[in-house]
Amino acid sequence: MTVSSELTPSVTAVVPPPHAGAFDRLAPRLHRYGLGMLRAGLGGVFVWFGVLKVIGLSPAAALVVAVLPFPAGSWFVPALGWAEVALGLWLVSGRARAAALPVLTAHLCGTFAVLVLTPSVAFAHSNPLLLTLVGEFVVKNVVLLAGAVVVLTRPGRTGGHR
Repeated sequence: MTVSSELTPSVTAVVPPPHAGAFDRLAPRLHRYGLGMLRAGLGGVFVWFGVLKVIGLSPAAALVVAVLPFPAGSWFVPALGWAEVALGLWLVSGRARAAALPVLTAHLCGTFAVLVLTPSVAFAHSNPLLLTLVGEFVVKNVVLLAGAVVVLTRPGRTGGHR
């Protein structure tokens, strides 16, 4: 059986734009630095928010106390702050990632209690699509959780400790 040249599709060379090759070479490096930046950013946010709770200057302190299903003593918000500082430092260190992920996930999921226990504070006009400032503050934790999953589940390097 012979194949005629009329039935064989002609192959046209696909020439990538000149910048595509440079981006393809640069992307892995940017990704590697991006993961470090994401780890530092997430850890920094946890430390920052935690310190504000410890020193009594967190705008979220009243919200935390209002959502709790139990009476909180004056020690609770600073203790939560210290826990957030520890979580932030844990994230930055990159150590014990398998243990950090469930702890961080539990903490961030705990913040969603506002949406369930005090929906009038999170949603305008009882509409779950209309977030208040508090609602936006809580819902942005979805992004923090996603970032934590990316950082904490990144495959380890061979021969490295992270």
